[in-house]
Amino acid sequence: MSKSRTPLRPLRRRLVVYPTVLLLCLAEGTAAARSPAEVVADLQSLLANLPEKDVVCSAKVMDVTAGEVVLELNADRKLIPASNHKLWVLAAAVAELGEGFSFRTVLAAKGGEVCVIGDGDPGFGDPKLAEARKDTVTGELERWASILAAKGYQDLSGRLLYDDTLFDRQWTHPSWQPRHLPQWYAAPVSAFMLNDNCVDVTIGPADQAGAPVRWSMVPPSSAVEIVNRCVSGGKNAPVINREGQGMRLVLSGRCSKRWEFPSVAVADPVAFFAGAFRQALRAQGIMMNGEVRTGRVRLANGRLPPEWTVLAEYRTPLADVLTRAGKDSQNLFAEALLKRLGYEWARRTGQAEAVGTWTSGRAAVLDFAARMGLPLAEADYHDSSGLSRDNRMSAAQAVDLLRLMYRHPARDLFVNSLAAAARDGTLKKRMGDTGGSVYAKTGYLSGVRTMSGYVVTPAGRWFAFSVLFNGIKGQTGPFNDLHDNLCRLLINWPES
Repeated sequence: MSKSRTPLRPLRRRLVVYPTVLLLCLAEGTAAARSPAEVVADLQSLLANLPEKDVVCSAKVMDVTAGEVVLELNADRKLIPASNHKLWVLAAAVAELGEGFSFRTVLAAKGGEVCVIGDGDPGFGDPKLAEARKDTVTGELERWASILAAKGYQDLSGRLLYDDTLFDRQWTHPSWQPRHLPQWYAAPVSAFMLNDNCVDVTIGPADQAGAPVRWSMVPPSSAVEIVNRCVSGGKNAPVINREGQGMRLVLSGRCSKRWEFPSVAVADPVAFFAGAFRQALRAQGIMMNGEVRTGRVRLANGRLPPEWTVLAEYRTPLADVLTRAGKDSQNLFAEALLKRLGYEWARRTGQAEAVGTWTSGRAAVLDFAARMGLPLAEADYHDSSGLSRDNRMSAAQAVDLLRLMYRHPARDLFVNSLAAAARDGTLKKRMGDTGGSVYAKTGYLSGVRTMSGYVVTPAGRWFAFSVLFNGIKGQTGPFNDLHDNLCRLLINWPES
């Protein structure tokens, strides 16, 4: 994942003044001489001394090992959860799709016809997963092109079909703010995904000042047009803009050194995927002219018709998708999980047409919550990434969900999808003194800081916690510190 797709972190952090007894407890790193009641008092004091008086907090802590509530503060008050909202789709995916599930994108042929069948796989060409496999984002497309060339395909013009019918074509959620849509974190969600449905453009100055800059694009796709109005030299920073809802990227400003732009979301993910495959085909000498053809090949039960032969397939295990959605808080992965859950729910409930949509995905999560005895109102659930500011969740709801997953047979799969303090994901650089015993989902939106997850003590006691802050107007670092210090207090829970 490019740096531009790393969750934003505050630039500066302020020291928060906490009660003296709490500072001493944290400095000593032990609560051996303290009682549980004293630690609870410290937790209460921690949340009673917020850096801003108008900030609203919903918090709950439960000892899920013993089944006892440790702390509640406005626990039932529903607030904007930001990415803590991903907990619902992570849990539902673990429970409903199961550990053995994989996304499966297929290249198939019938006579001279070729079809690519999209499976809504966000891991196809994902930069981070590709790097882990020592591959490139277009590596699979290049291998597919080689397979077709070896089988004698020379011209696929008008004979290549893209089946994107597993998901609908509402690629961006209606509650997402229009200004966010060109950004990586609001990338479109389709049955076809590549490079997180983003373009990464890098530029560098030419040999002569005033000349147009040199540029490169990953992945190369014939569907994306680059308009280069950026010139070499000068001190002003270069700029990249996506024009409207098209696939036209305009470079402007000046450039005096190598420059990597933040990732830009594409407008049409199917055309983007097809354009990248077209580039790979041409590199193998296979002609591919004309418009992108889309249509249905997949049967209603999701299977391939018997007259079609599978030439190649690409699989991404559920665990990889959960990791990117949870640990790395990658929005596209969470939304892909939601739509895939919606498709499976539509099939299971006998809907006239099984399609993954935000509506069917929400129905799937609400159905999961209801069957598990977890209260989740339809009005509070809009997307799965938490980008929508219409989402609502309380700390009590989060802890109830965490308690459920603590008892679930696939608990390890769920817990391993959360960031581990000082080890990976959005907590990699936080709580280095906790020994990696905090597993949590962080959440960030303007004015919102949230964290929910588990703390595991050295004695093996598990706590589920959720602390949601809304209405922050100043620096956010102090609220991260509150989350971290709450976890430190729980790790030092006294054992008799």
